[in-house]
Amino acid sequence: MGVLDIATETTRAVVNQRRLALLGEVHGVLPGTFTDLRTFAQPVIGLLAASPDVARVALYAASGPEVVLEAGDEPEPSELRLVVRALRSGRRQVVPGTVVKPVRSGQGSGVIAALVLRGTAARPWDADHARFMVVLSTTVTSALRDVVRRRVQDDALRLRAVHSEEERARASEVSLALQRAVLTDPPRLDDLEVVVHYQPAAVERNIGGDWYDAFTRRDGATTVVIGDVIGHDLDAAVAMGQIRSLVRAIGYDSQETPARVLERVDAAIDGLALGSSATATALVACVERPARPGGDEARTVRWSSAGHLPPILVRADGTTEVLRIRNDLLLGMDPGTLRRDHVTDLRPGDTLVLYTDGLIETRDDRLRARLDKLAEVLEGTQTADLGTVVETALSGMLSVTADDDVAIVMVRCSARPGAPVNR
Repeated sequence: MGVLDIATETTRAVVNQRRLALLGEVHGVLPGTFTDLRTFAQPVIGLLAASPDVARVALYAASGPEVVLEAGDEPEPSELRLVVRALRSGRRQVVPGTVVKPVRSGQGSGVIAALVLRGTAARPWDADHARFMVVLSTTVTSALRDVVRRRVQDDALRLRAVHSEEERARASEVSLALQRAVLTDPPRLDDLEVVVHYQPAAVERNIGGDWYDAFTRRDGATTVVIGDVIGHDLDAAVAMGQIRSLVRAIGYDSQETPARVLERVDAAIDGLALGSSATATALVACVERPARPGGDEARTVRWSSAGHLPPILVRADGTTEVLRIRNDLLLGMDPGTLRRDHVTDLRPGDTLVLYTDGLIETRDDRLRARLDKLAEVLEGTQTADLGTVVETALSGMLSVTADDDVAIVMVRCSARPGAPVNR
């Protein structure tokens, strides 16, 4: 009888499994965000220090260099020299028993830290041990580099967002200042009451290109204008000022009908090369002088629309009428556009209401329905002063804040000669 005893060496397999398990655990505790080196390193160094394969682990900041966090055995005399060499060269340092791995910032070639790993003396420093320590150091430093890079990118994006918001706010302030500078008070007339109103969009929106105007021509006729430049930015506000000035100058000097005025404005936009930013809707209405000064007959209103919303008449009996017509092309699109004049009567006690799309347009309702609603809101306002009529239109059509700019012009023919003017 005999005894056969077979022994198999499994130490290498056990050690390799243990090292693979440690790599997996390191991946599990690596932080996904970065605040500072110490916060990042704490869970990782705690895990590595408990490994039977690691005798010492330390993280050095590039400044100094100085130790941020360490665990395990005391440093050997050569450790600091290796750290300095790694930080200066940006290259990994491997000597028997120790690996020092520099940590790059991920932005250029800057080095922000160095990781020190010293293997346990209980295991021989062979090729497997050295390879494991290199892989371990690369895993930790690569993760640190990536989270630092993400932090830098996030900070840059936040800074860019702040700068963008500051620029937007400055542009908005300039736009609003420009808008208010050109939106002047209407003229005071003996037998016509003219009230104007401008309301900017909500704070988070850019200022748009809505405008109004009212002036008396050399022949005594009163011209009122409402318009809206396409866009919501500083360019729109600048274009608004340019187009408004053109309409005012041409309308005052030429004394032509609104259609001819708009045709000349189109030609000026093209000839002055104002560009695509000078694309706008506009409505020009001329209230002609009565045949007999001080009389009570109706006055003729001659008007032309370049793609703008239709005027609304509030009659002296409180009824309303939407003056729907087939619109001509917007300003700034075709300098050769032929435009048409339209005529209506403004009798004593009647009110002509002009407005921009910010008063009626919504995402959910059809435009025709909103026009009909505005006409309904204005019904029965014939005896209210025009300031009150403006507030009635705003409260009846808008929520707490407006999503778009709103401009309004109202013209009322005095019910009795010589009636005082509110504004």
